[in-house]
Amino acid sequence: MKRDLDKFHLMKVFHAVATQGSFTKGAAKMGMTVSSVSKAVQQLEAVLNVKLMHRTTRTLSLTDSGNEYLNASEVMLNDLSELEARLYQRGTNPSGLLKVTAPISVGQCLLAPRLHVFHSQFPDINLSLNLADNVSNISAEGYDVAIRSIKAAETSPLFSMVVASHGRKLVASPSYMESIDLLNDPLDLSGLNLLSYNDESKNSSWEFQRSNSHRVVYPKPLYSSNNYNLLLQSALDGMGIANLYDYLVDDAIGDGRLCHVLPEWEQSERTLYALYQQKRMTSPKLDKFLEFLENVF
Repeated sequence: MKRDLDKFHLMKVFHAVATQGSFTKGAAKMGMTVSSVSKAVQQLEAVLNVKLMHRTTRTLSLTDSGNEYLNASEVMLNDLSELEARLYQRGTNPSGLLKVTAPISVGQCLLAPRLHVFHSQFPDINLSLNLADNVSNISAEGYDVAIRSIKAAETSPLFSMVVASHGRKLVASPSYMESIDLLNDPLDLSGLNLLSYNDESKNSSWEFQRSNSHRVVYPKPLYSSNNYNLLLQSALDGMGIANLYDYLVDDAIGDGRLCHVLPEWEQSERTLYALYQQKRMTSPKLDKFLEFLENVF
């Protein structure tokens, strides 16, 4: 089995759903959202490479493998209860320094507007948030959590948890769109002013899908940057067409400052992961922050 997921947490979620008889009741017992619980069970099934539950809109039942796993998890979780009680004796009031790193745009657009919620719930946790787009050495730099678009490698000592998935959109200002011909196909982007994220570790390409049609564009940008917020501002200023994540542009599209270019052509989503070194049950402050991420994204 893969090492990169916190399987004790996934086991607890599965156990709650199985014993409560529904995702809704299991979520209530775990203090999580229904979608987060469903995602955790799917992750567990993927790790084990076996189906544990039969699901319909009204009923939930365990497979033979699910019953076998439930019985084993009962024993393991009961054995852990004494240890968890000791480790979580301060769980109602976790405290201390928690070091977190995240990409700049994720920190500014997704974390910053929500951190007041975490602080109001856990005022004794001192959060140190470092925003950087480069992949940090989590262990060497002493981070408790790193939010990144890659999960932990199978050989890594780190755990990883899915936080969210976000799509990308081509956007441009109304003034720029008025200055060019109507676009019908991603191949029409050739020769236009393109604003591209500059990642020196990858060959930059934009891939699009519509029904059975697939397009790959290798942008030759008028302007490139390793900062998404600079590209967003350049698009707002009418410099050209940028390819940006939805959380950066949805508000500007909604109020008319940006146009969604070629909306019928979809792009693959990016999954964000929380990478961490300790198992959740060994650190109350880590567990509360990961729980916060599960519920706000």
